[in-house]
Amino acid sequence: MTPTDHHAAILDVLSELAPIWLPGTTVDREQRTVEVGWGRGASQMSAVVDVSEIVERCQQLPRRLWPEQIEAWLLAVVAEGELATEEHRYGDVAERQRTLLVQRGWSARTAGPVADVLLPFGDYFEVVVFIRTGAQLRRLTVVRRSMLGLGDPDVPSPVQLTLAEITGLTAVDAGNFSFLRRAGDPLISMALVDRETMLPAASIGAGLLVGVPRLSTVGYCPADAGQERADELARWIAQTYRDAPDQCSPDLFWLQGDQLVHVPVTLASPPTAILPGALKPQPRRTWLRHLFGR
Repeated sequence: MTPTDHHAAILDVLSELAPIWLPGTTVDREQRTVEVGWGRGASQMSAVVDVSEIVERCQQLPRRLWPEQIEAWLLAVVAEGELATEEHRYGDVAERQRTLLVQRGWSARTAGPVADVLLPFGDYFEVVVFIRTGAQLRRLTVVRRSMLGLGDPDVPSPVQLTLAEITGLTAVDAGNFSFLRRAGDPLISMALVDRETMLPAASIGAGLLVGVPRLSTVGYCPADAGQERADELARWIAQTYRDAPDQCSPDLFWLQGDQLVHVPVTLASPPTAILPGALKPQPRRTWLRHLFGR
């Protein structure tokens, strides 16, 4: 079966079963959309949703699992519509967008039937978009973003809205390393995204060794500060990550300009950072060695 045939077969299943599971639901095969409704009594609302996401999910599964996957997706879309309706009661949704820097794969491991709104950020992290509703941060999904009109060009950038809240943060000097922290504030992880403002030393010389053990904490030291300071930072990151309610990543990285390189840490006790050769002190060559190649 070709991808086009697969697509058509999935739409067949969706068109047949959607009105049974959710009466009143209609599928537009030409536009490849589905219209779903929600609400109670006289307060009824509906939204037209693109079906690309559920088609892509089904294409990765055996045909016998399509109905179960489609049903879960449709119910999740309705729940997203109800949530979007509620979020409007708290004011301008666009201005309440926020982002968190999380370990890559976090969304895939924890998301439900509807995909989160993700922004790419290198090989080790991803940026996930949230909506601040009261005291709660709610993950923004692709479906709800469309329902709320947050994909329009004139909508404020969730990244810029987030960075505006943390740019005034002052680093704490812990002796051999420094850290940025604001208790209970998961937005601090985004300091790695705004490295030019929050971590300007990353663009100077060898850059920085950096870690994001918690969403509320970023630790760092000069990348060429030596083995002892690198090991102390690695131990602090591991300890800070352990049992934290807002865990991000237990790893250590070398940040230089726009380049982020993973720095392995041994499982020994205490752990040791395995620095790349470029960050290890080089023995000075004497004039005799220089002249005679010894």
